[in-house]
Amino acid sequence: MMDTVASMGVSLLKRAVYEGFQEGSLFKRAMDGGNDDNARQLPKWAPLVLFANLIVFFPVILYIGYTLNHIYPVLAMVEDTKPPAYEPVSLNADTDSLAEDQIPTGDRPIKIDQQPALITSSLRRTNRLLYSTAGWTANFRGFMCAIALSIAMGIAAVVFSAIPFVPGFVGTLLASLVTVQISTTWTHTVIAAPTSKPWFRRLPPLRRTFEATCLPVFIYWAATTIAQVVPIVVASALGMDVWDPKRPMVMPEYHGSSAWKSLIVVLLALFISVFLTIPAHVVLVRVQASLLAPEEDTIIPFDRSFEGAVEPALVGGKGYVSIKDALRTFTRDSWVRLYKLYIKLFLVSLAFYAVMAAVIIPEVILMLAKSEKAKGN
Repeated sequence: MMDTVASMGVSLLKRAVYEGFQEGSLFKRAMDGGNDDNARQLPKWAPLVLFANLIVFFPVILYIGYTLNHIYPVLAMVEDTKPPAYEPVSLNADTDSLAEDQIPTGDRPIKIDQQPALITSSLRRTNRLLYSTAGWTANFRGFMCAIALSIAMGIAAVVFSAIPFVPGFVGTLLASLVTVQISTTWTHTVIAAPTSKPWFRRLPPLRRTFEATCLPVFIYWAATTIAQVVPIVVASALGMDVWDPKRPMVMPEYHGSSAWKSLIVVLLALFISVFLTIPAHVVLVRVQASLLAPEEDTIIPFDRSFEGAVEPALVGGKGYVSIKDALRTFTRDSWVRLYKLYIKLFLVSLAFYAVMAAVIIPEVILMLAKSEKAKGN
């Protein structure tokens, strides 16, 4: 995924905004808390503006961060490239099919037998698919399971990291391994048809889930760790100042050579994401999907046999796909479709955050301009 590249872009944006405000005397007078003579008080309507921004932008941020960046890629990783040559029936009742049946046979349009377009090749088709399953709430399917997974992984990571001689990144791996049931259930919730069962009643068997996913989880953990560490190491080796999350208000210093150095780091991060992180994620998701219970239907075309590579456990097979077959059955067209999807999602996110910045930055400038000298100074 594009997490590493996006975090670097956010860092550069923070730097630009911070320096742009700091160059003006308004920012210094309003934000300098070290000198009482320069202390400023923001207008009374400032909290209302900030609250309005939260009301307007938070739902979109949630939609982009969860639905687009998590649900859409998982559907693309699982969708079969050879779907059945028929239109799936909407799970929401409608009268379109009844109306079509009333058309005289001679007046009906002739349907040409052709390869149907894949759902996840289009953002619009994917959105229509989700809406047809459970309305607008389908955009947040698996959300409660995702929250539970985040809490469980956070607690487990803290516990494991508290053990002497266990580094924090190893604690993250152990946390991922002990929560494989929940993470697999989340994948199943995303790709499966709606059910009345809560997510915690859909947990797959622990032993088989751990056996199937422990190695893919390790590979994905290693890939994400490399994607996070290598760009930072390279940036430090090039003499670049790196933004420290422990000191968020201390911005890195950039010089004339920072442009080409930043380009090298961004290209490296992109290379790791394209050729390591995303393939590792594909393997993990497809292995998790192969553990879906036979009685559960999916909302997208899904080859449960992975071209005959998976034999059900009832007939003596493992009941899940291997790493090799998970990669082998993900065709070249599927890779192209997935990477195109990531590009589309990146552009959508970039456009939204640009609009958000275009709204918030002028608001901040106006609030600073309307600020008054604090009383008592």
